[in-house]
Amino acid sequence: MPDYTFYTDSYLGEDIPEAEFPRYARRAGVKLGRLRQLYAMTPRPGVPDAEDNALCAIADAMYEFDQEDARRGYAAASVGSVSETYVAPPELCPTTLYLREVYYRQLAQDFLQIYRGVRHG
Repeated sequence: MPDYTFYTDSYLGEDIPEAEFPRYARRAGVKLGRLRQLYAMTPRPGVPDAEDNALCAIADAMYEFDQEDARRGYAAASVGSVSETYVAPPELCPTTLYLREVYYRQLAQDFLQIYRGVRHG
């Protein structure tokens, strides 16, 4: 699994804070592992550290989606000197969740060749 130095120096990531990177890297590793269960995958020729780069790309997307979800829940209202701010949990529709899964697979394909079809053993 790549470390934060790989994320910033090799992948050139700049969005995920260092303290949060291990959690997002683990989540992305689980996602990449799930993709490996569904598809045969090999590194793209000529792409160094393909799996680590794919993991960083997925981690970046997860972080950005989490930031977007957090912003979506905030609401504020002001009337005169009274103001209220509250958070409503984001409700993600099945289409949004599906499109995010497709996006993760597309990110992995930037670095890995993914063979579709039936995966055996």
